Amino acid sequence: MPVTEPLQQRLLPVKEWARIMGISVWTARQWAYSGKIASHKLGVKLAIPYSELDRVMSVTARPALAGGD
Repeated sequence: MPVTEPLQQRLLPVKEWARIMGISVWTARQWAYSGKIASHKLGVKLAIPYSELDRVMSVTARPALAGGD
């Protein structure tokens, strides 16, 4: 049976995800446990979908100012 798309999603260890985002591991864990970001518990390890990088970045993006020379 083929694996469905959600199961093929790439997961990053919370430490790596936090490093890419430029935040502390503690902050990333807090976001995951509070539901601010999606996460998966794999045994004793916490993993965050790679897609959460794009989602969080798009939510926090600031619009460009018109005529900002």
